[in-house]
Amino acid sequence: MRCITVLSCVAFATNMHVALDGNIAVESASRVSPRLQTLTTLQQRASELMQSKLSPDAAKVVTDILIPTVQNDIVTSIEKEFQTAQSQLQGLVDALQTSTDWAVSGLQTAVFRDNELLQCREIEKQKLIEYEQCEATKSSTCATKQQQCTDQLAAAKLKCEAAAAAAKVQPAKFCAPEECDFKENPTCGSADVQLQADAWLAEVRSKMETYQKLAEECSTVTSEASAACAESESYCAGDHCEGQRSAADQQHASCTESHESAVLAKCDFGRAAQTKCADLSAVHALIAKIKDSNRQDAWSEPDRVAEFAAVQRLLCLLQALHDEGDLSQEATAACAAKTPYPNTFDYFDERIAELTAADSISCNEDSFSFSGFEWNTGLTSAAFVKRTSNTAFSVDMASPPFEFCSDEVAVAIDLQVTNGAVVKSPQNTWGPYATCPEGYQVLGLGRIDMLGWAGNQNVNDFECNDNGCRAWCHNVECDVAARCGKASNLKLVNGNVVNHQQVNQWSEYSTCPSGYMPIGLAKIDLHGEDSDVNVNDFECNELGCRAWCESTTCSVTVRCAQATNLDVTVGTLGTTAPDQWSDKMPCPEGYVALSMARLDLHSNDEVANVGDMECTDEGCRAWCHNSDCSLRSMCGKTFHKDELHVTPGTVIKSPANQAGPSSTCPSGHKVVGLARLDMISGEHNANVNDFACDDYGCHAWCHNTECWVVARCARAPGLEATSGPLIHAPGNQWSEFSNCPSGYVAAGLGRVDIIGGENDDNVNDFDCNEKGCRVWCESTDCRVQPRCVKGPGFSVMMGATVEGNENTWSPVSECPTGSTSLSLSRIDIKGGGSAAQVNDLHCTNQGCRAWCHNTKCSVRSTCAKYDP
Repeated sequence: MRCITVLSCVAFATNMHVALDGNIAVESASRVSPRLQTLTTLQQRASELMQSKLSPDAAKVVTDILIPTVQNDIVTSIEKEFQTAQSQLQGLVDALQTSTDWAVSGLQTAVFRDNELLQCREIEKQKLIEYEQCEATKSSTCATKQQQCTDQLAAAKLKCEAAAAAAKVQPAKFCAPEECDFKENPTCGSADVQLQADAWLAEVRSKMETYQKLAEECSTVTSEASAACAESESYCAGDHCEGQRSAADQQHASCTESHESAVLAKCDFGRAAQTKCADLSAVHALIAKIKDSNRQDAWSEPDRVAEFAAVQRLLCLLQALHDEGDLSQEATAACAAKTPYPNTFDYFDERIAELTAADSISCNEDSFSFSGFEWNTGLTSAAFVKRTSNTAFSVDMASPPFEFCSDEVAVAIDLQVTNGAVVKSPQNTWGPYATCPEGYQVLGLGRIDMLGWAGNQNVNDFECNDNGCRAWCHNVECDVAARCGKASNLKLVNGNVVNHQQVNQWSEYSTCPSGYMPIGLAKIDLHGEDSDVNVNDFECNELGCRAWCESTTCSVTVRCAQATNLDVTVGTLGTTAPDQWSDKMPCPEGYVALSMARLDLHSNDEVANVGDMECTDEGCRAWCHNSDCSLRSMCGKTFHKDELHVTPGTVIKSPANQAGPSSTCPSGHKVVGLARLDMISGEHNANVNDFACDDYGCHAWCHNTECWVVARCARAPGLEATSGPLIHAPGNQWSEFSNCPSGYVAAGLGRVDIIGGENDDNVNDFDCNEKGCRVWCESTDCRVQPRCVKGPGFSVMMGATVEGNENTWSPVSECPTGSTSLSLSRIDIKGGGSAAQVNDLHCTNQGCRAWCHNTKCSVRSTCAKYDP
């Protein structure tokens, strides 16, 4: 505040309120705003001057000093405070617009996914009905065939019993004289015997014919009965409903995935709605401050209106005194007329009304119906019952938005990892799966060992899925073991398959579904089978997995995991000489090795390959044949809720020349900055035009290139995060520091917005300390904003400053022992010109690094400790 001797600027221990008529009321109080002090003093002194009957010349001298003082100190102060309040409210309403857009989009997605699930369950029920009908038909047919078997066996029994009866012949009894003398009677009894014998033989022949016929019929019907019974047994034991059962099982699996997608979509929407409602609360809180009176701060609009009226009356009186040398009654009366206040916040009302309309989520909702229905399910179609549904919603960001979004479990299982049994895989064909112990799931490869050393031997293909891990080893047998793990709510899937059609260059990343983290390779398939083809390099990080295949095209698939409180990061990169075991590449303290994150053969000679690789809890190692190689482990750990947990958010591939979607954080985590911002193009005309991290996530506008965006997310008891003020930064010079609100410390940059859009417009340097951030923008004005955090026992400190060479990764700016990196606090580009810029930045728990294009640069991390 500028004071003048004539007025003898003084401080009053009173509280003054400026009435709407321009008069200043004075009340006893302990706090007084400087502007009110000055305004009261000026009005009091002006009144004294007007009563002192100064000469016209003296009045002009005095008013020539007073009028500029009032205009420069009071009027300008009122306008600046209005602009500050307006800018802050504009920023909050813009944030509300963004979060509303996300919430509305999220609700549309959730409704769509829920309807998909409803339709899927409808089909699943129908498939179950078809399967049950098939089983019922099978049971009925089986019963019919079994009855036919029984009936035919009974008929055969009767037929065979008749044949058995017909087989029996009574002995012959002939009537003959008791005595017969052939001397006296040569034909004694012969005629009678002949007749009887002939009759008996005729009877035997008849019975024999009957028996033979019955025996033949017995054999026939017995065979037919046996065949019928065999057919019955075969039919009843057969799986005649395999197609229907398989269709029902496939539909159930599809619906399980659809259910998970619907739950994820609902939870994503719920968190977006919570964020929108938190943004709305922030808007209402600021509006309440703006509408409140007698606040003696920069927010109160009634105070500004009253002060404006008073100061305009004062200026009018001073100007009249200057012009006339004295004040007439006419001049005094004219100055008493009110001058309209030129500013208004009214136009925000319409925007807020639009953003809280029913179709925009009003934040008065206590439930959401989504599709309006849900299915009760079970093992039978009868258990499938469709009913109305309305899901309770919690607006409190400290709670899950919906009950099913909670990541709490009754009994938490810390991450446990082991290797499964080793199996031998034959050469030139797929080997058997190496499986995991009971209760464990397949994370990836635990070991693959080629049992030969010839130059024409290599691993042509390996894959890991829920069944286990197996390999196709070219011209050599190999041993294979799976890496296995278990943890609370552990879910494992394979990411998308990337079919890379270019030889001798990096493939695209195979990425994970939303909510999953890359934990290593699931599969690499070399499309060629010659002895000189191999995987020269592969890399897995928070983006996914990619590979460099030598002399052949190949396909790459990432293995992905999610679990309660799971964190995944990469370990230390090391190198090893050829034809010997490397050291085990260690994980950060408290982490265990999940799989190999990187294995890079330094030679591309056709006889260079990986002879053996193995992962244990202590880390991963490799035996590289005929080549040096670099390697690192992929590491995992489960955190407890009373620990500081910092982890990457979702991976977003942002399109060129437009604002991309946000990388969001897991439930319960706060956005503290960027974990990754990687421009996919390395051309000099590609740069980051704008990036912003807010309560919902991080997004970017990348100029002339696609880019990868990953938020850095933190969780600790009582941790809060917000954004500092967005300030203007003139080009080609340091901006002022944008400092965090009271009680908060700066985690790093929250936003940098390049106002220009030319190829040579970029950020040359930024610098954050514990209070806030500033920026130096090359060839353009820009805007800067810090991301701020606070919490009990939470503190930040700076990591080591490291120097990086051009066109390669800088060293990691490591954090002090016991601390974790939050974000980057500085990147200083040493070179000038449009071709010098940051191409990639990357933060893990150990620290941050950068890849600076066509220039050296210095890099520094912001680190945090949590000590409750």
